[in-house]
Formats: sequence, C-alpha cells, structure tokens
Amino acid sequence: MENRIRLFVDVRDVAESLLLLYEKPEAHGRYICSSYTIRMRDFIDKLKSMYPNYNYPKQITEFDENLDLTTEKLQKLGWRYRALEETLEDSVKSYQEKGILD
Repeated sequence: MENRIRLFVDVRDVAESLLLLYEKPEAHGRYICSSYTIRMRDFIDKLKSMYPNYNYPKQITEFDENLDLTTEKLQKLGWRYRALEETLEDSVKSYQEKGILD
C-alpha cells in the first residue's frame, strides 16, 4: 500500500454541510467538504490503536505528494465536523453489525 494522502469526511458531516449551504444566503461557489487530510500510514496507525485485532497492511511504501486543500470557506459559514475517532468508531460498529467485519 502506498502512503498516499487521503481525504476523510463523515457522511453525516457532508449532509450537514449541504443543509448549511442551502440555508445560508451568503453561500456561493464551490466548497471543499473534507474533515481530515491524513497519510495512509497515520490512518492505519489510528485504526490499529483503536482496533488492534484486525488485519492491516504489512508493507507501506512511501509516496511523495502534497495536497493543499482547505475547508476554511465552509467553516466560516459555521460548519463543524466530527472527530476522526467518532467517525471510525461508528463506521466500524456499522460494518460489524452488517457482518462486513468479523
């Protein structure tokens, strides 16, 4: 697996951002809706710390890239997002309930 930069956002935060944009008359143009910009190694380390009993990639190769995106414009309208840990907990719980994860 390549240690690429990934953008993460909770679908509930996306829905809330859409409602916010529809409700704010000053909203115009394009908005970036991404809560976290994180490299895969850091993401996997986070998952390992929360869920150590799952299988994770053994080899991660470095990948040099830069990504300069910001949600500042959306946050200025009042958008707030969930903690990454909350999103991961809720996602894993949902996957477990659906039988996707053992």
